Amino acid sequence: MIKNTLIILVIMVILVLVAIVLVIIGGPSESKEVKISIDKEDYKIEDALKVNIENNLDEKICFSSCYPYYIEEKDGEEWKSIPYSSCTADNLVEKCINSKETKTFESILPSIEAGVYRLAISVCTQCNIGETFKEEQWFYSDEFIIK
Repeated sequence: MIKNTLIILVIMVILVLVAIVLVIIGGPSESKEVKISIDKEDYKIEDALKVNIENNLDEKICFSSCYPYYIEEKDGEEWKSIPYSSCTADNLVEKCINSKETKTFESILPSIEAGVYRLAISVCTQCNIGETFKEEQWFYSDEFIIK
């Protein structure tokens, strides 16, 4: 009886030690995504929109020379893309940021109707500056309102 209790106690101590080691080795849990934040929740048509893109992936991300971002309008429960510009040049990889880096830019909102919107940003990870841009992943900002 004492022998069984001792064995169970030793197993529990070993499991606790393994759990502690895993937490220490793993470190704090970080979100493995690209975080897109904007400076305000409300804008007027043609206001300046300040955008911060934080790369929390384990690889670099690159952006298009044609459309660094798209705007989507909330339509009920769905989002629909708002066309606001056309690119007449080649769609190339223009800028990349490494893991744990950020990119900040400011852009004037296009003349669109009042409503609820978000930014949609496409990135590629398996590309290099000057190559043809190929969308691989999409990331989205929080919602914002245009009055």
